Amino acid sequence: MRTTKELLELMLERQDKFRLGLCIWNQELKLCNIISSHEYSHLKNYIRNNKPSRFSSWDYFKYSFSGSRFYWEASEIKPRIKWIKKHIKKLS
Repeated sequence: MRTTKELLELMLERQDKFRLGLCIWNQELKLCNIISSHEYSHLKNYIRNNKPSRFSSWDYFKYSFSGSRFYWEASEIKPRIKWIKKHIKKLS
């Protein structure tokens, strides 16, 4: 199994698989056989255990109180890329 850092780097490489959020992006990688089921589960848990602070952005603050399951606006990839890069750096 690849490391968390490698899986996050793979997400950045496969931005073409982004549709909505981090979890769905991860799921797309699994459905396209880019990552294994085990890697999918590992990355899913990492994302859930390292979600951004409610106060990290206005969008997340707004969505966290609306009952949305997204951390940022669903179709926006830029904040997700920023989050991924932050965690790659953290894992380096």
